Parts: sequence; structure tokens; C-alpha cells
Amino acid sequence: MDMDMCSMNMSFTWSYKNTCIIFDWWKIKSLTGLILSCLTLILISISYEWFRYRLQLYNSKLTNVSRSNPNQRAHSSVLYGIQVGFSFMLMLVFMTYNGWLMLSVITGASLGHYWFGYKQQITQSNNPPLLGDSMACH
Repeated sequence: MDMDMCSMNMSFTWSYKNTCIIFDWWKIKSLTGLILSCLTLILISISYEWFRYRLQLYNSKLTNVSRSNPNQRAHSSVLYGIQVGFSFMLMLVFMTYNGWLMLSVITGASLGHYWFGYKQQITQSNNPPLLGDSMACH
């Protein structure tokens, strides 16, 4: 067996050696790599929550007149597609079944929601809290 191959777990694990995160080149080989990867995933998850907030803010600023503008609708749709792709990438991290990586995504999402979620709920005053216009996979 090639020792440089990515390990693939089909059940929950805390082992991190040779764990690839989404790409072959993002491979955890050491404890330092695990810590740096976890910190990176926390930042990525916080960024996702920030992006969700900014997209919600952008969409709430569009008036009915500008919503009928095809360019505005196209721009909003592209941003939404980026958000969905972002959430799917975080879902793939979760699907590594690695406890450390899963906790990192959860921590980042929690921090991001703490910092940006309450702002998003203010802009969604017509909707119940925690219900957004997005398809979140994490």
C-alpha cells in the first residue's frame, strides 16, 4: 500500500494521518498540519457565514425595480451559486468523517453565526430567526 495515499474513512475517526481535505494536495501528515488545517477550516467556515450575511444584505437592498433588471438578477444568482458551492465544499470536509475537521467546521460556523448571524436576522425581520434564503449544507 502506498504510504502517500489519502486515507478514506467510512466511519467516524479521530485519526488524522494521511487525511486529505477535499484536494489531494491538502493532506494532513503531522500534528502541526492538523492544527493548521483546523485553523484554516475555522476561518473558511467563518468566511462562509460572512458571505451569507453579505449576500443577504445585498439581496435585501435590491428594490423591486432593480430585481426586474436582468443584470442584477444574474449577479445575484452568480453570488448565490458561489454560496452554494462554498457550502458544498464545507459539507465535503464533514464527509471526511474526521472528528477534528468536523469540530473545526462547527466551531467556525458557530463563531461566524455569532458575529454575523444576528445581523442577518435583523435584515430578515419578516422571516423567523434561523431561516434564511440559502441552502446551507453545514
